Amino acid sequence: MHVSLAVIIGILVIVAAILIYVALAGIPFVGLAANDEEALGVTLFAVALIIAGIFAAGVRAQFKRVKTGKEALIGAKGTAITDLNPKGTARVNGEFWEAATQDIMIKAGQQVEVVGMDGMTLVVKPANKPK
Repeated sequence: MHVSLAVIIGILVIVAAILIYVALAGIPFVGLAANDEEALGVTLFAVALIIAGIFAAGVRAQFKRVKTGKEALIGAKGTAITDLNPKGTARVNGEFWEAATQDIMIKAGQQVEVVGMDGMTLVVKPANKPK
């Protein structure tokens, strides 16, 4: 997946460089025209900026803390699939989970927010109400 994404980004950068060069070298604008050296310089500078931006985004991504498991679910929003009175099924992050509420009935289709876990059962509250 990552290799194919890198190939696509590389191809897009090359296409962008070609388009920038052609635009600068081939079109006079209000009597001003860039020579080939200026067009090539601006093109290389633009490509260097694009690559630096992609590199910076990659470096930032390396330092982000990965959330998995319980930490990723707490605070996530989802939808009640069945009535939760107090237990039922909810869909959170595209997955179906057993869910339970704390003293509140939640109707099917209502938005929920995960506030905790009890084993493999999500503890939820209505998404629009405070804890």
